[in-house]
Amino acid sequence: MEVIIYGKAGCIECDKTRMLCQIQSLAFQYLLVGSDITAEALQELVGQPVRSLPQIFVRTEEGEAYVGGYNELRTHLRQLSLTTA
Repeated sequence: MEVIIYGKAGCIECDKTRMLCQIQSLAFQYLLVGSDITAEALQELVGQPVRSLPQIFVRTEEGEAYVGGYNELRTHLRQLSLTTA
């Protein structure tokens, strides 16, 4: 599993997301909105208006899925640990 994080500099939630991935030993990509991807392209990728960052996707063998923000990623990871326990 790989986590794809779209964020920006100075974003506390973006920093928390990267820390969570590091603590959980998850592979992740961190892409900056404005330099690695435009806000418009991110909105197209997400499929709805983007009003906050980070925007997070999870890539598995089955494909790539939109998760949401930091809290949604935490919930997603908790659910995964419950199903694999």
